[in-house]
Amino acid sequence: MRLTRILAVFFVLLLLVLHNNWWSWEPDFTMVFGRFPIDLVYRVLWVAAATGVLWLVMRSWWGKTE
Repeated sequence: MRLTRILAVFFVLLLLVLHNNWWSWEPDFTMVFGRFPIDLVYRVLWVAAATGVLWLVMRSWWGKTE
């Protein structure tokens, strides 16, 4: 249980750093699969990761309700 909480805090801090993506402030017209802009794909993956971290946080801090 304690390890899960430490991992949850680590992943929340990691997501805070990754949210700023300062390495991609210049316009980048790279397309993924020839159709989607790379920045859009990055944001979609970031949201998916944030959803997983939120699930981890809720599971580790909320506790079991019976």
